[in-house]
Amino acid sequence: MSVVIRGKGMGREGNREVWAWRAAAAVLLAAGLLALITGAFPGAGAAFARLTGELPVWAAVKDDVRQRVYDRAGLFSDTEEEELESELSAMWEETGMDVVLVTTEDAQGKTAEQYADDFFDENGFGADGDSGGILYLIDMDNRELYISTYLKAIRLLTDERIDRMLDRGISRLGAGDFVGCAKQLLEDTREYYEQGIGHNQYNQDRDTGEIDYYQEKPKRSIRWYEALLALAVSAFCAGSVCRKVRRDYRMEKEQKMASGYYLSYRADAAFRFRDQRDELKDSHVTRQMIPRTTSVRSAGGRSSVRSTTHTSGSGRVHGGGGRKF
Repeated sequence: MSVVIRGKGMGREGNREVWAWRAAAAVLLAAGLLALITGAFPGAGAAFARLTGELPVWAAVKDDVRQRVYDRAGLFSDTEEEELESELSAMWEETGMDVVLVTTEDAQGKTAEQYADDFFDENGFGADGDSGGILYLIDMDNRELYISTYLKAIRLLTDERIDRMLDRGISRLGAGDFVGCAKQLLEDTREYYEQGIGHNQYNQDRDTGEIDYYQEKPKRSIRWYEALLALAVSAFCAGSVCRKVRRDYRMEKEQKMASGYYLSYRADAAFRFRDQRDELKDSHVTRQMIPRTTSVRSAGGRSSVRSTTHTSGSGRVHGGGGRKF
């Protein structure tokens, strides 16, 4: 008995299948390399966005120049105002937060909190990105130093941190050093920004008491061995597909079947357990006491991780605090 393998009909159809598998392998390899490049080099995505013209709103307006010092009470000289303007712009470049300094001698019948929140909202500050912003207000009408925060700045400047900033700022105002007060506020803000948002930080609504805990976003970065593993997996997948196509094209399976590779006696072969039962050999119980969670309190009953929030007239949620001088 002889077995004849005919392969003449594999010409055009076989070539199509081979090229289809090769294309799939190439796409898989390219996808793996693209994921590797964008993961190992986080700036690659931004660079690609710049080439395609698809930039985030915050990045698109990064180079815009905007006024950040509004000395409506006339507390600063022209030189001092230019210096403060430069420092505020530099902080914006560093942090992405809209930082504004306002002085007024006419609060228009509003409290310092209302005036600061309305000024921030009505002038469109904090509208770019999710970093939010900070407004420092020296209110000569209500004789109050007030700090208004928005979005991420709310979590950064907790009630305790704002109290400390007000302590230092008021000491400067008491001596009539308005420029020193402004610079002290900026210095404190930069210091807290470098420290970052505190552990277990939460926002608490002043009116409803609702609490919103901060959830830090995990930083994603690819190490060298992860990059090597990704490259190896991509190469293995692409190589496996190509190898399978090659074997199918050479009809290796059919050749083995024709040479009697699969013997008939294996068709009825089986493996069975005659006696099967479960026995408990040992048991172990572990007990662990879970301590109750207690809130961290600072001196004076103020929480070191809490930021008290409220809703402004425009509907935005703000944090902050003030003190009379």
